[in-house]
Amino acid sequence: MSIGEYARWLSRVTLAVATIMIGWGLSVVLSQPVTTWFAASATIWMALLLISALWQLRSSFTAIAALALATAVVSRLFSVLRLNPPASIAGLTPQDLDLQVATGPGVPGFELLGWFLGALVFVQFILRTASVAASADSREASLNSSALTFIRVYVGLMFVPHFGSHILGGPDQFKIYTLYFASLGLHLPAMQVALAGSIELISAVGLTLGLFARPVALLGSVYLLMSMLWGGHFQIGYVWALPDGGYEFGLFWAVMIAVFAVLGGGQNSLDRQLGRSELARRLLPSAVLKALAS
Repeated sequence: MSIGEYARWLSRVTLAVATIMIGWGLSVVLSQPVTTWFAASATIWMALLLISALWQLRSSFTAIAALALATAVVSRLFSVLRLNPPASIAGLTPQDLDLQVATGPGVPGFELLGWFLGALVFVQFILRTASVAASADSREASLNSSALTFIRVYVGLMFVPHFGSHILGGPDQFKIYTLYFASLGLHLPAMQVALAGSIELISAVGLTLGLFARPVALLGSVYLLMSMLWGGHFQIGYVWALPDGGYEFGLFWAVMIAVFAVLGGGQNSLDRQLGRSELARRLLPSAVLKALAS
């Protein structure tokens, strides 16, 4: 079979697996004592998962990126879900509070299904890259563009575990993170959690899809640097393996994101599509169109 035929076959398998994940997630929401907050956020993202799973049948880079984002969010939500949260969290250390929302136990087996669906999405990206490179005027330029797309999507997806816990997981997770932020000495901790989660969500969507990539990348990079500052990581030291974590990982992540504040979303981004669309030309100022299309 040709690359295109493999891609079409794989896209149908991907849709089937995504449908299984959605059905499983809905059964948990309908049969288990989840909070209204969790049920609402999970249902919204499962709807987005279905939409992106249907969209990826067209085999575009943006559709594949959207599917990767929705898969990551749905998988994360159900993989760390606590149906029976502790009766009291008083006296827990900041590290223990963080572990309460970062480790589950979750729905057994859901994370494995998420990894499997994620692997299918990754293979789709590889096939799409090979197909585009085979028909491109410059194979090297096409592969370079795909490589930058992969890095942009990857650094965007790294925000998923954070905003998933901060603003999507439900009132128990929000309360725990409010106490965690308060333990760091931050003022108005509940507002800070909501703000952090909102920035992380915007950064994830903007970077993964390449939507307003330059300002979003700048926002995400500055946010990471400020988070490390407020979290005391610069005082701990450079190496991330130090107790409580140095600033090595956060700085690397911030620098990788800052690259897209300069380069933009690239060829395989919503920015590029918007910059070339007739509707965008009518609604957006010329300076914005130029920034999107470049």
